[in-house]
Amino acid sequence: MLGALLEERGVRAIAVCGVLSEMCVAVTARAALGRGLRVVIAHGAHGTYDTPAGEGGSEPVPAAMAARVAEWSLGDQVEIVASAESVAFAPPR
Repeated sequence: MLGALLEERGVRAIAVCGVLSEMCVAVTARAALGRGLRVVIAHGAHGTYDTPAGEGGSEPVPAAMAARVAEWSLGDQVEIVASAESVAFAPPR
């Protein structure tokens, strides 16, 4: 539904932000890439929660590290910028 709305309006690029970098943000970015959209993610505009230590002695994962890994998992298909202030788009033509 959102994809059709974006297409109808001529949107060619989106900025993704939100919570749960490794889930919601990453899935939204991948879906947009699948539709051929340019995807921009501002480093400071998404985040997640600390991952607690697992059974058997694994270490907890700090939220900042999990968010960074989520960015990295998207590879060079997305544009990662330093802050939301550096994201700018032109109106669709």
